[in-house]
Amino acid sequence: MNSNLHGTIKDSATLRWTAIILISFTQFFAYMFFDVLSPLQTMLEKQCHWSANTYGIFSGSGYFLNVFAFFLVFAGIILDKMGIRFTAILSSIVMIIGAGIKLYAISSYFTAGNVLYDFLNSFWTSFPANAKLASIGFAVFGCGSEMTGITVSKATVKWFTGKEMALAMGLGLAISRLGVFAVFRLSPFVASLGTETVVRPVAICGSFLCIGLLAVIAYTFMDKKLDEQLGKDVNLTKEEPFKVSDLGMLFTNKTFLIIAFLCVFYYSAIFPFQKFATSMLESNLKMSTDNASAMFSWFPVGAMILTPLLGWYLDKKGKGVMMLIWGAILMSACHLTFAVYPFEAGMSST
Repeated sequence: MNSNLHGTIKDSATLRWTAIILISFTQFFAYMFFDVLSPLQTMLEKQCHWSANTYGIFSGSGYFLNVFAFFLVFAGIILDKMGIRFTAILSSIVMIIGAGIKLYAISSYFTAGNVLYDFLNSFWTSFPANAKLASIGFAVFGCGSEMTGITVSKATVKWFTGKEMALAMGLGLAISRLGVFAVFRLSPFVASLGTETVVRPVAICGSFLCIGLLAVIAYTFMDKKLDEQLGKDVNLTKEEPFKVSDLGMLFTNKTFLIIAFLCVFYYSAIFPFQKFATSMLESNLKMSTDNASAMFSWFPVGAMILTPLLGWYLDKKGKGVMMLIWGAILMSACHLTFAVYPFEAGMSST
């Protein structure tokens, strides 16, 4: 007789929430590392001799392989084929590798000069060699980060089907947003300890990714236990194998395309703003890096608080389309405020 007739560990609210919090910790640390340099753009310009254009190209590199090399599609295939446990560990390792490359790129060990430095400095000379290598590392990290995101989503579905699924997804996103808040608070402070350097916060946030890997490993034991308890039902409810023709069906689905385009516009509005927000406040309001970063750190707090509440509302009431419409209206209004409001007397923001 299957043990799932007597309940499984996901039927315990404490255990299923513990499982999702464990795997969400990786995403928390990933969000910290993703934005560790965002409040330090001015410092990067001084120490690494990066222009605003260089910083912008570097910031975009985190998404490059996912978009133009379709890695995120391959990540989904890996997740479907190999399962949550394998993909969660793999994504954490990929993030650590990418973080290591990025850390080495901005350190004095690389800029002191070597064969790799000379090679990267031999072409596209307007883009510094350390920025090239940092972009490569950030692109690798981005692959792991996005793979982590879809893995956490699938784990949430696995543990919360028939339960508080939207609330669980909201809590997972809230934990991630807490990472953004934390790094905008900590990064300038850590960089200013002792000798001012951008390397120190990157190294610390990189070490946090190792802690995230340990949290994922702890999660895998719970996930394996759940599969054992489900027993034969795991095979009975197994998903259909991936077929290339599935991609054609997906990209001709109007609902999917609408949601996908909405995500594109959301990402293009939020993440570039997030990368340049500290510098914008420094320029428009003549604030110090510490104060500008501290002010912007409150930006994700609203999302952190509201996302679980909106998830709970979605579980209870639905009305997801109206929530999307209102979200788009609010975001447009906020961006227009930053774009046209004269932050300084007699001057318009740029």
